Amino acid sequence: MTMRTRGSARTAAAAAVAAVLVLSGCGGGDGAGEEPKQQEQAEQQDGDDGDDGDEEGSASDDEARDQESRDRIAEDEARSITGEGLDGVWESIVDDNDIETLTITGDTVETTGPLSCPGTVTGAADPEPVIELACDVENLNRVRGTLELNEEGNRLFIGWEGQAWGGMIDSMIRVG
Repeated sequence: MTMRTRGSARTAAAAAVAAVLVLSGCGGGDGAGEEPKQQEQAEQQDGDDGDDGDEEGSASDDEARDQESRDRIAEDEARSITGEGLDGVWESIVDDNDIETLTITGDTVETTGPLSCPGTVTGAADPEPVIELACDVENLNRVRGTLELNEEGNRLFIGWEGQAWGGMIDSMIRVG
């Protein structure tokens, strides 16, 4: 009879230990015993609840880029001069552009930079004058385009003809 009582006591003790383990989550919150997907989700949630330093860094990086952009625009505005018509010297607002400057005199055009070549402007008095470059260097992105002058006469936009999605756009400021 003693053996039977010991066996029952062992069974009861084992059942109690099993119940405690089940109720406590079998191994605590360290992910042991969890399925890999559940553990990954728990780690991801822990990371989401943690330090937001990366988001703050991104926000400050965005603010720095925005300020840099505003500074660049203000600098361009300060360097640009107003004028009437297309005649003048125009400088790209983008560093390392294929066209660094564009000089328009009447119906003739001359570019400098990696794409240095002559060209023509037709319909200078029209709402959408057309520019055509005759370059020795092949550049299919900048052959023919339309010119648009802003109201102040200090910015020139060139919409180059291109593929079905459109073409390149050059933005320039009047510097001469």
